[in-house]
Amino acid sequence: MEKLYAWANPVWALSSTMQAIRNGFLLCLPLVVAGALAVLCNNLPLPVYQEAMRTLFGPDWRQGLFALIWQGSFGILSLPMVIGICHSLVLVHNQKSPLAPVNPVTAGVVALGSFVVLLPPNDILGHIGVQGLFVGILVSLCAIRLFLWLADVKALQMQVYSEGMASAPQAFSCLIAGMLTLSVFAVIGIGFRAAFGVSVQELIHDLVLFPFRLVFFHGMLDTSIAYVFVTHLFWFFGLHGTNVLDPLTRDIFEAATQANLLAQAQGLPPPHIVTKTFLDIFVFMGGAGTSICLLAAILIASRNHGSRRMAKISIAPGLFNINEIVLFGLPVILNPVFLVPFLLVPLVLTCVSFVAIRVGFVPLPMEALEWTTPPILGGYLATHSLLGSLLQAFNLALGTLIYLPFVKISDRIKDEGQRAAQKKLLEIALSNVVGPSGKKCLDRDDEVGALARTLAHDLEMALETGEGLYLEYQPQVDSRTEQVVGTEALVRWRHPAFGPVAPPIMIAIAEDAGFIKPLGMWVLNEACAERARWQEVGLADDFKTSVNFSALQLDDEGLPDRVVQYLDRYHLARRTIGIEVTESVALDPDARHNQILIRLHEMGFAISIDDFGMGHSSLVYLKYFPVDVLKIDKVLSKDVATSKTSAEVITTIVELCRALKIKIVVEFVENQAQIDRLNELGCHIIQGYFYSPPLSGDNMLAYARRMNAAANAKHRE
Repeated sequence: MEKLYAWANPVWALSSTMQAIRNGFLLCLPLVVAGALAVLCNNLPLPVYQEAMRTLFGPDWRQGLFALIWQGSFGILSLPMVIGICHSLVLVHNQKSPLAPVNPVTAGVVALGSFVVLLPPNDILGHIGVQGLFVGILVSLCAIRLFLWLADVKALQMQVYSEGMASAPQAFSCLIAGMLTLSVFAVIGIGFRAAFGVSVQELIHDLVLFPFRLVFFHGMLDTSIAYVFVTHLFWFFGLHGTNVLDPLTRDIFEAATQANLLAQAQGLPPPHIVTKTFLDIFVFMGGAGTSICLLAAILIASRNHGSRRMAKISIAPGLFNINEIVLFGLPVILNPVFLVPFLLVPLVLTCVSFVAIRVGFVPLPMEALEWTTPPILGGYLATHSLLGSLLQAFNLALGTLIYLPFVKISDRIKDEGQRAAQKKLLEIALSNVVGPSGKKCLDRDDEVGALARTLAHDLEMALETGEGLYLEYQPQVDSRTEQVVGTEALVRWRHPAFGPVAPPIMIAIAEDAGFIKPLGMWVLNEACAERARWQEVGLADDFKTSVNFSALQLDDEGLPDRVVQYLDRYHLARRTIGIEVTESVALDPDARHNQILIRLHEMGFAISIDDFGMGHSSLVYLKYFPVDVLKIDKVLSKDVATSKTSAEVITTIVELCRALKIKIVVEFVENQAQIDRLNELGCHIIQGYFYSPPLSGDNMLAYARRMNAAANAKHRE
């Protein structure tokens, strides 16, 4: 019942649908980029280039390599789109029904078959490209919901178990559901052909053209506005508007061009202002939606890293009026934020250009040009006047101004979504819950998972370059003397787009992605280098810098030797560096990582147990491990001044640590009341904002010198 409600909930259904369509576009992006570049290479409007290609590859060179790339990209774009949408919706379904998952590949195959049976049987290949996107999106959404509904019907499920074939139960369980779904769409296809004599795809095409064929067109302004509006409306919903309305383009606007040329030859004034050349030169600059203006607006006003990256990728093809990358990649298609400007900009530019030519400010464009001719140049070549270029420049500026506020709105929406995703990602990183493959963050197939995978990629790049990664140091102060006795090295990452990334997120992602070990070694190297600089200016050897180690690092038998190598590189004594591990690591006395800890301890490194008090282990385990320092977590320290229970627990810890000769450091101390109570309980080494937040290396050194000098002066008095 809960699952039925979820599918019926309009808000949830719309959200999951839009996310699935977006994921489908993203899946197609490699094909889109390849196809756009192939189109550009085939139509680059440079006579020298065109002649060179004919010389090298013959007169039919356009049917060669680039045509094949187009065929394998835009020529089949509807197929991966169907699979991508289905894959996304099935993963959402599986998250809500983990005990009865559906194989996403099986669902995609069923939806793909449902789409194909609705295409014209004599021209299937001609309808699986961009022109089939609208039907593909519609069919995939309907087919997958029907398939998942049928797959949940117990009476239709077949339970088959096959040894050595893990996916067999899922495949057979959905067998009947898949057959029924495909059959339903096959019946729909037959019904449409019987009732209308055409396929669903052809019927949609005919319905689109029908209203236009009722009107006698003369290329006037109102007709042009209607044509431009409908063309872009189709584009917005995933239909290739230019191709859909191609018969009208030929019958009306190309015919108007020929009529103008005929009138010019007869010495008469051209009868039509709006022609195909007019639209190509002054309206469709950068492609549908005058999208080169959108790219300019993004580069001017957007602060979103992803949008700016997409704009930079799209700008070169956009200069030659190829805009599929931004349409599918941003995306613009089915993105409600850009619906208004995507429709409005071409309409405004049509009117502005019509008036400019009508009043005689700009000559009528008479020269037919290659559709890939760049703006500004095209205006001059088509009108044989710089005024044509000037009108194009004005139109580009006007279109960019219209797009600017919508780019800012898009940024705000994306920022809100990213903040929500980061908040959720932090909750996941702090939890102990892992996915099917043992990963906390990277297994998810939602916005949180997408953010995690983006961060994982960028963190790996940051590790290679060091860009954005740095260490901060939080002082550890003896509250009795107010001398700084040590510090903890804390790794930080400032992402170029998202700003500071919470350390738990960074660590969880590094563990998921498998590069926590190189990250740990980077931290150790930086901490050792900084400690060596402090040593050169006279900081005492007994001032210890503690470095955190992940449990995954402690599974490496070669770790102790590598730690020694780093210290030797910077000529540091082993007492200058401490090893910190979380309490959850030290649980099993026989575990490999505890043997690593013992070796490190025997080599002379001080071992600290971090986050003590989080509830992972018992105090009795302390006797099994080489613990030199125990760090009491904020769970106990934050309310020690007001909670009798916390104070009693800390008292117990203090007594046991005294017996075992273990030092105590208390973390997250922020006020005088905590200090006073902790001193009463026998805890004197304090780490927290009461004394100092984490500091840069230089500031840490200055702080330690200032505090220690003041303490020494006070002692001499």
